[in-house]
Amino acid sequence: MNRRWPPLLAATALSLVLLALAPTASARWFGSTLRATPNANYGCESALVAAPLGGFVLQPTGQTSCTYRHGGYLSTNRATFIAPGTGRVTRIRVKSGANPAKLRLTVLTGSSRVDTFTGRDLPGTYTCCTARFVGRAFRPRPNAITKMKVNVRVFDVRDKRIQFRIHSSDGLALTAVGPGTLPLSIGPELGGFATGTPLAVGYWPRTAADDPRVDGYSVSGIDVLFQWNFKRR
Repeated sequence: MNRRWPPLLAATALSLVLLALAPTASARWFGSTLRATPNANYGCESALVAAPLGGFVLQPTGQTSCTYRHGGYLSTNRATFIAPGTGRVTRIRVKSGANPAKLRLTVLTGSSRVDTFTGRDLPGTYTCCTARFVGRAFRPRPNAITKMKVNVRVFDVRDKRIQFRIHSSDGLALTAVGPGTLPLSIGPELGGFATGTPLAVGYWPRTAADDPRVDGYSVSGIDVLFQWNFKRR
């Protein structure tokens, strides 16, 4: 039976999404900094979740597939998930451990309500996500950074209506299927809120094409070791 984890740290995740909407103009590579070391010794069959009495526990999910996206670095404006505009993702990088699972590049689409007068996204209205694209499977190189050329269209669209305007935007994620470890780095700040702490959002089972999901489970202190290169238009 499919088990979907409840959301955690929703307010934090929303603030990071809003920060991600305004990356620096000179940036090309988005996502993780890839500075951390991959050290997760588990795959989609397990997940780090909050324990009832505090702390975290590695718990079975009963799943053989999952989707992970980066949720940003707390209190920073590094864009990690949402595409900065309409264009193409042309290359990706994944940093893996010794026994990596097969992965698929996944494009997730989310949306938020827009303030009619300011044109800005309204806090608390962001919903995520539906998979719009799932790429072919590839197995990353063990203990290395795997680099791949891709050609995936991503969109950033604003509704033209005066009232009830909607901002729809694509974000980049990774889907894992089958045995093997995930490209995750679990830091000593697990569950913490210090500036620069990474945030990971996971979905079990994987987010399939056209499958709307609002059950992402967020944990701070986990870095999704995945970068993507964006070319506008």
